This record gives sequence, structure tokens and C-alpha cells, in this order.
Amino acid sequence: MSEQLSPQDKMIKMIVTIVDRGKGQRVVDICLKHHIHVHFICLGMGTANSEVLDYLGLGETDKDVIISMAPQFKIPQMFEAINTEMQLKKPGKGIIFTVPLSGISGPFARLLTEEEHERIEKEVSKMEESVKHDLILTVINHGHKEEVMDAAREAGATGGTVVHARNVGQEEVERFLGICIQPEKDIIGIIVKREDKPAIMKAISQVAGLNTACKGLIFALPVDSLAGID
Repeated sequence: MSEQLSPQDKMIKMIVTIVDRGKGQRVVDICLKHHIHVHFICLGMGTANSEVLDYLGLGETDKDVIISMAPQFKIPQMFEAINTEMQLKKPGKGIIFTVPLSGISGPFARLLTEEEHERIEKEVSKMEESVKHDLILTVINHGHKEEVMDAAREAGATGGTVVHARNVGQEEVERFLGICIQPEKDIIGIIVKREDKPAIMKAISQVAGLNTACKGLIFALPVDSLAGID
């Protein structure tokens, strides 16, 4: 089947779903039915006033933020299912959107696509030349953020931000990778210049990859507008 897919179909994307607190597991269950198995739930809170939140379809302020990964060909049916079952077309029920990746670690790519990661690396790296920065996200076992940041700084990064998350629906991931996945996670976000991204991702992978105690999943997103960083 993979040989018949277009490059666009094989493009890996990050899926972000924001729903009311306590409903995140329902979103994960829908994704699992569509064979999308990598998910992290973060606790979020809206900061706008109630009228703005209602207009944006966010309703109550306490939120579950679900981060998932999948190739493009799996996304449309999953989108429709979440839209229908979570009633996202009604105001106040939540939102869902996707973001293309600009890089991904090899084992993570194989998990998501079940094909050789070299071909996927080619597709996710074909981004517009105008993009000057990337956001590297590293998902690791809780308590190992210093290893990641030390390696990133040595490779040229200046700093990062840590968000606590919980891994859900990991049974298929554990079966595929043959390792036990700790549910408590830290997600480390580091914005880097595009030319520095390969070296920093490689440095992080060496100290925090799947074969280390960190059990890290590493990927990158293109940043098209930025302020506060030279």
C-alpha cells in the first residue's frame, strides 16, 4: 500500500486537539480506532474572556490538549470522526488542527509509517526556503530534561521550554518498539535556526533517543513568524 501513496500522503503531521477537561481520552480512543497510536495529553487553560472563548469554540477554560502524530493519508477520516463524535462544529466543544513536520527521528518515523525512515526524512525536509527557524520538540520520560538541554546547548541551542504531559494509548507503541513506555512525560520545546537543526537534533538523539533512559521521540516543526530571538 505504501508504494501507491503520493509524497503528500506520506507527509507526517502533528495533530493538536483541544477539548474540555476530561474528554481527552475520548479523542484518543477515536484516534486508536483509526490506527493512530502516538498521543500525549497536556492540561491546558484558556486565558481569554468567556465571550472570546465561546467564539473560538473553546467554552470552559480547563482543557485537555491532545498531541498526536500521523501521516497525512490517515488524517481525513480521523478528522471527520472526531468532528462528529466530539461535536466540534458546535460552539464551545473544541478545536482540532494539524501542523506539518520539518524533521523527525528515525525510529519515530518507522513507528508512524511502518516503512523505511529514509524516504520519510526526504519528504518532511522539503519545506519552503523562506523558513528560517524550526521548533524542535523532544518527548522524554519525566525527570530527564537536563540531559536534553545540556546536549542541545552544546550543539548550539540557547534555551528551551518544558511542558509536562501524559502518554496515553501506548500499548501499540510498546509492541512496535519492544520497550516499556513510561506514562509521565516532559515535552521540551527549543526554537533553533534552520541551519542548526540537524546538529541539535542529532545531539539530542544521541543522549536522549529511544535506546537511552530518556526514551525520547524527537521531531521538528517549521516556524514561519518569530520575535524575541535573533
